[in-house]
Amino acid sequence: MHERTKFRLHSHDVPYGSGSGQQSVTSFPNVDDANSYWIVRPQPDTSAKQGHAITPGTIVRLQHMRTRKWLHSHLHASPITGNLEAD
Repeated sequence: MHERTKFRLHSHDVPYGSGSGQQSVTSFPNVDDANSYWIVRPQPDTSAKQGHAITPGTIVRLQHMRTRKWLHSHLHASPITGNLEAD
């Protein structure tokens, strides 16, 4: 959750209508919504283990719990904001 705004990353299996055509990601107010749950995964080939604390500077990956898709970015402009897509 973003501390200042209290919004969460939110996604569901609805693709962008243009650009990458991959699953869209937005932010959503602090509500109990299954589409706002993400799994924090370690970077491949590291010694990080599930349940261990994440220290500053650690690289992690986010996987959407419901769809199992990974959060990543593209060099495509979002049709909503014009910013680069994150999906």
